[in-house]
Formats: sequence, C-alpha cells, structure tokens
Amino acid sequence: MSQRLTYRTSHFEPVPAWRRWWPLAWAEASSLFRSIWGVVLFCVCLLPVLIRLAMLLIMFGVVNFGPPSLRNRLTSRATGELASIDPRRVEFYVEPVLQVMPGMVFVLLLSSLVIARSVARDRSTNALELYWTRGITPWTYLLAKWFGGLMLLSLLTVIAPLALWTTAVFLAEDWSLFLDSWLPMLIALSALMLVTAVWSALGILLSAAANSPNGAMVAWISLLVGSGALAVVLAVVLREPWLRSCLSVWDAGGVIVRALAGLAQPRGGVSVAGAGCVLGGLLLFTWWRARRRLRLGEAIG
Repeated sequence: MSQRLTYRTSHFEPVPAWRRWWPLAWAEASSLFRSIWGVVLFCVCLLPVLIRLAMLLIMFGVVNFGPPSLRNRLTSRATGELASIDPRRVEFYVEPVLQVMPGMVFVLLLSSLVIARSVARDRSTNALELYWTRGITPWTYLLAKWFGGLMLLSLLTVIAPLALWTTAVFLAEDWSLFLDSWLPMLIALSALMLVTAVWSALGILLSAAANSPNGAMVAWISLLVGSGALAVVLAVVLREPWLRSCLSVWDAGGVIVRALAGLAQPRGGVSVAGAGCVLGGLLLFTWWRARRRLRLGEAIG
C-alpha cells in the first residue's frame, strides 16, 4: 500500500513596515557606541553639559568651594545681567546647544563621523543592493538612516538639556522652578527637535548624493562651516547684520529655535522668515540631488 504524500501548509504573516526599517535605524543610532573610541568621543561631546551640571551643583549649594563662595558670585550674575546662566531661565539649558562654541563643534563632530557618512558608506561597500532587494525601498532606507541619525544627534541637542533641566528641578528647594519653566522648556525642546531633524536630514541627503564617505563628510563640513563664514563676510561687506542669521545653516537653526521658544535673539537683528527659507531651500536642493541616486538601478545596475 503506497503512502500518500502531502505538503505542509504554509502560513504567511505580513510583517509591518517598521519591523523592516527599525533595525537599520537602531544600527545607525548605536554605531558610535560599538567601539571604546566612540564612547570616549561621545563623553567628550558631553563636556558642556557637565560644566553646566557643575554650575547647578554650585548655585544650589550642593558643592561649595569655600570663601569667597563661588555660589554667591554665580547667583548674583545669574540674577543680574546674564540670563544664560540663570537655571530658572530656559536660556541656561538651550544656549549651550545653539552657540557656535561649543554647540556647533560637537554636533558637527558627531554628524560628520556618523550621519554624513552613512549612506555613502553603504554605497561604497555595495550594501545598497542588499538592503533595497530585501523589502526595503530606497526611500524607506533613507528614512531609517535619517531617523537613526536623529536619535543620535538628539542625545546632545534635546536629551542632554532635558536631563540638565530635570536635575535642576530636583535640586531646587521647591517646585517653583518646575511650575515656572516647564511649558517654555517643552516648547524649546520641541523647537530643538525640529531643527535637529532638519540638520540630520541635510546630512543624510548630502550623504545620499555623494560618491564616497569622505566626500560626503567634506561636503557636510563645508556646508555647515562654509555657510557660516560666507554669512559673516556678506554681513560685514553689505553692512546687514541680519544676513548672518539667514545664510548660516547653524545660525538659521538657532534663530528658528529662539523664535519658537520666545527667547532673545542675537543683537543686530534677525530674519526668521529668511532663516526658514534658507533651510527649506537647502532641503529641497539636497533632496533633488539625492533622488537621482536613490533608484534601484543605482544599486542593482
């Protein structure tokens, strides 16, 4: 009697789209921490936060170096002419991120080594064919890379100020600091997240349009630093100080954050509309340059 042969039933369960691109985004966000040098680099980038933390400990009396008390001097200056060192003001937590020194230096360092090289690095190793033929479209791949870079960069621009403000809330004698600053701080952090997303998008799109990781890194550094230098020169030559806030990619982001958060703008006048147009125009231009390189034929061919 012959045995009857049958096939096993196959059950197909569709996988959500985020299950395909999330591992790629997480790998991008955690790539810096896979080596001891990456961890050291990230700790170096946290130096401004650690300095502000030391100021908090001194001003709230947790640390006292003895007479003449540094706490009294810092407190008197904070309640006087310098609002940027007053822990009751949002400027204390936001301004270190927006300043060229040290904010731009450390953001540029992280974004140049990770974000600006991400897509170009995969292209140079022929990894795009593997990704784009495994259920991940080119634009989904780019979205995952952008989101991973945003998570990494927001550790410096959003999470670090939030952690510093939370520390100040618990160090304060009462809840007045929390009640007075929670809403302005929430608006400022949301504005920082928006501008960080724009900076990350510019870095990723430049990487997608570049032929090599080093070329993408140079292009990103040239854009961030070169636009600032060009803005300073034009502002001096044309005697229009507001041009500096528009033409510089970094300063334009700072103008938008301060405008949304209701913070004081730099002296000399600014143009919020001009800053928005510059960042928006750069996003459209880099997207136009990158879209030609984000085709299946670029990877498979």
